[in-house]
Amino acid sequence: MNKLFAKMKNVTLLSVIMAIVLALSIVITAIFGVNYAATVSNQNTLTVTMNRFVYDNRLDDVKAVCEKEFEKLSVQYTYNGKMNGDECELVYVFDQTTKLDDVKASLKQAVANKAAENGEWEFIEVATASEVLQTSIPVAYVVRAAVAVAVFAVLAFIYVALRYRLYMGVTTAIAVLLSGIMTAAIILLARIPVTSSAMYAVVISSVLAAIFTVLTMNKIRSNVEELPAEEKVYSSVATKEIAVLTATLGVSLVLIGAIATWPLRWFAVCSLVSLLVAALIGLVFVPAAYLPLKKAEDKSAGRGKSGYIGAESKTENKSEA
Repeated sequence: MNKLFAKMKNVTLLSVIMAIVLALSIVITAIFGVNYAATVSNQNTLTVTMNRFVYDNRLDDVKAVCEKEFEKLSVQYTYNGKMNGDECELVYVFDQTTKLDDVKASLKQAVANKAAENGEWEFIEVATASEVLQTSIPVAYVVRAAVAVAVFAVLAFIYVALRYRLYMGVTTAIAVLLSGIMTAAIILLARIPVTSSAMYAVVISSVLAAIFTVLTMNKIRSNVEELPAEEKVYSSVATKEIAVLTATLGVSLVLIGAIATWPLRWFAVCSLVSLLVAALIGLVFVPAAYLPLKKAEDKSAGRGKSGYIGAESKTENKSEA
């Protein structure tokens, strides 16, 4: 696998590809806007309220009656639950353009007909409402996510620069920033429904990129073989570690998405994108970006292509001292 990724060692080419993706994301978003998920969009709702006994014993029957009335409508999602006291509710959410007056009237009539047959249905009420969101996702959420990524990049730089070398810290900081930026760009470009939780996915991507980068830096530092800089870097990429972490977290996110509600499902999808972006940054971009910095440092330190000072040079230096 290292040989495969070693073929993509041109950091300029990788930078151009990412710049194109980022530019396309900005253009598409500027033209079509952000694809907000239904849970953060303006919407119309139809709420069926019932007592706890009906909720516990007749909920499936109530749903069947409702869904029969909604055959010609597009329900975005539903949720139900027990409230304080004896009240429980079943809520159907529609697009803000959906007209619900006729459906409300027909559903009330259907409930009345059921009540005539069974007195338990007398405790069921139907109501509609419109929910208008002034701001789909607060600007403060975006700002906080951006600040979190920037702060984490600075902290990662300081940690790696102090523990390893300055150019290693620079590489790590770049990886952290790019991972967060590219995650946001791909989510917007792919038109994945966005909720406020997408901001967490962006930050998670930066954290994962830092972890993957540090794993590689640690292997590079531990590799004592006298090899040309390029061969040493690509043989030290933490391919197995990154692959195992990516696979484990990826399976977990898929399972969460499979059993979760739609809001959590979209968070899982965004997190899966962030995971894949961080993995690609760690496997492909980090070694490609590290190499020119490493070579520049070796050149300034008077080292050869391998990045090591041979035993003879060390002896000479010692005798000179």
